[in-house]
Amino acid sequence: MAGYSYPLSIVASDDPYPTYKRLRDEDPAHYSQTEDVWVLTRYADVAAAFKDWKTWSSQKRGNLLNDIPDRVGKTLGTTDPPRHTFARGIVNTAFTPKTVAGLKGAIDRLARQLCERAQARGSIEFVADISAPYNAALLGAMFGVPESDFIQLRHWLDDFFRRDPPPPGQEPAQVLAMRHLREYMLGLARARQAQPADDLLTAMLQAEENGQRLELEQVVVTSITFLVAGFESTNNLFTNLAHALGTQPQLLAELRAQPHLAPNFVDEGMRWDAAAQGFVRSPTQPVALHGRVIPEGAQVLLHLGSANRDERQFDNPDVFDLHRPNLRHLGFGQGVHFCVGAPLAREMTNTLFATLVQSADAWEVDRANALRVTTPNFRGFSRLPIRLHAARPT
Repeated sequence: MAGYSYPLSIVASDDPYPTYKRLRDEDPAHYSQTEDVWVLTRYADVAAAFKDWKTWSSQKRGNLLNDIPDRVGKTLGTTDPPRHTFARGIVNTAFTPKTVAGLKGAIDRLARQLCERAQARGSIEFVADISAPYNAALLGAMFGVPESDFIQLRHWLDDFFRRDPPPPGQEPAQVLAMRHLREYMLGLARARQAQPADDLLTAMLQAEENGQRLELEQVVVTSITFLVAGFESTNNLFTNLAHALGTQPQLLAELRAQPHLAPNFVDEGMRWDAAAQGFVRSPTQPVALHGRVIPEGAQVLLHLGSANRDERQFDNPDVFDLHRPNLRHLGFGQGVHFCVGAPLAREMTNTLFATLVQSADAWEVDRANALRVTTPNFRGFSRLPIRLHAARPT
């Protein structure tokens, strides 16, 4: 693509996927001069980089575009083995199938309550009425965060992903947000040290591997990582799926007729319109790829949104196919950084949409009043008004 320079803002456009296809076909190892970032767009390249942490480091520059230096090397997503291996092992001892099983009752009840309210109201704003309260209650239950505090946490989490330049003399919004989140979670962690509770924060503080424990600062930063991923990623996943139901009526009809397809719907939706559009890696040595040489230490975006639509990997990739065979999307990443919260995310999403699709015969998205998130790593909606047409009795 002669003269083209990938803009970070493209993620928030209505349909960036034709541009991604052109990059895959014409410039699969693209350098954006305007953003100073390399962009890998083909499935094979992205999957291989995720698996090869020795060449493609998370610890050099972090895993988000223009990441905050204070995060780099301190979170699961911004460390490489062996440092990552120890922290991951500790987190795995706390974040077990038992954790997900223990939340299943709350997930079922909350999904049912929210869907009943939505059905009764008819017109909803999906983020405020479904996604945010669902996330707030469940993440609060996991970490022991009072639901009354989660509204403030939500504002900090939103600000954490902002990358717009601050006014002269002011700190960037994401730096302030990180500081507020750290102070809040540090206070909560100290409270759990003094008085343990039945929550994930306490479990991480108490977990041991070979006689070693995470330091308090590691627990705090890891908790923030979970909150960030749990709120931002799942909110975008939920809204993208809801948008798909509202703009492709055949999906809703098929899901209502065959509720057992809900897991297929979720996985195909993660492929078709990925919530996490990409994560950063940095080469530990120069890498020759597609006739280019990516220099050591460069900021490289492994573009999940594009890789998941690569026709070299998926037949008819632009079609949302509930019966797609051998679906191996990269929505949860791959390799040592495969999302530790994937089982919980699946349980939450499958349950919500299996319940929600039975609430209405048809959905109408108010596109004129919908707002997309404007963060460069994630794709979704910050506002999504929907009109539900009540299901007819059978």
